[in-house]
Amino acid sequence: MLQNEVATMQFIKEHCSLPVPEIFAYESDEDNPVRTAYILMELLPGSVAMDAAGGYDTHRGVIPKEHRQNFYRSVAKCHVQMTSLRMPKIGTIVRNSEGGYECGPIPGIGGPFDTATAFFEAWADSVKFKWDKETITRMMQGAPIPAEQMVASIENFPSQIKAMASRLSSCNEGPFPLDHDDFLHSNIMVDEDTFDVTGIIDWEGAYTVPHELIGFPEFLSCMPASFDLPQNYDQDGQPVEEFVRERWRERGEYIEMVKSAELQDSLLSACLSSKRNQAIAYCYGAYTSVGKLGLYDQVILEIEREE
Repeated sequence: MLQNEVATMQFIKEHCSLPVPEIFAYESDEDNPVRTAYILMELLPGSVAMDAAGGYDTHRGVIPKEHRQNFYRSVAKCHVQMTSLRMPKIGTIVRNSEGGYECGPIPGIGGPFDTATAFFEAWADSVKFKWDKETITRMMQGAPIPAEQMVASIENFPSQIKAMASRLSSCNEGPFPLDHDDFLHSNIMVDEDTFDVTGIIDWEGAYTVPHELIGFPEFLSCMPASFDLPQNYDQDGQPVEEFVRERWRERGEYIEMVKSAELQDSLLSACLSSKRNQAIAYCYGAYTSVGKLGLYDQVILEIEREE
């Protein structure tokens, strides 16, 4: 993993102006004088956005409203650069024997993969949900839907994805864009006065992905309506909670900022604008990383309706 992170940052440094630390030295093997793996890298200016403007105690981890527009605009420019970095296959960034770059296997999934179909099939075969049936049942006590329905929705999701793997992606073959798997404001450094991005860190889990897995930065994450309980939306399909309505508005504004920053093509804005793509991206992260309970079966139905 450390070698992948180093290779990814070096790849970025060589191919665009995305602000990542320069690597001075590293050791991936513990058999060295300091007896541990390490990376010696550049100290970037600024603070992580999570800690800026008074930190968590002041704004509870939320970007202050007076800084959001500039922060979002600066992040959008970085996001465009990130997804403009593409490789022929889906996988982690690794160094080859000639000193260049190629794709390597993704931990827990395998690869590298020549097609999005092969990736989704491998993911479906390898993924394990965080919670077992008994734990899910306990978590669902007092919930508005039966625990059995939730368990079935979760257990069936990988096989449903595998069954439609060949139809999931609009771009089955490469090149595939680079994605930061934890694109959150705790990994984005900013100037504390302006909230302009000064650096992006923690590239350990980055890899190239199918277009359908390109999502919003985590601070703009929002579950698809089909994944959520119906009572959380009004008759027009709008969120009942003001917080969610604001998040929807901010996502729309972010897409416009991305469009303004795009030069090479409109891949990122197209991915973010696609309701179908964002449903797939959200469910992939929710299932793989956090074990989030939700109506995965309803998302599958939504995807099928839009085919």
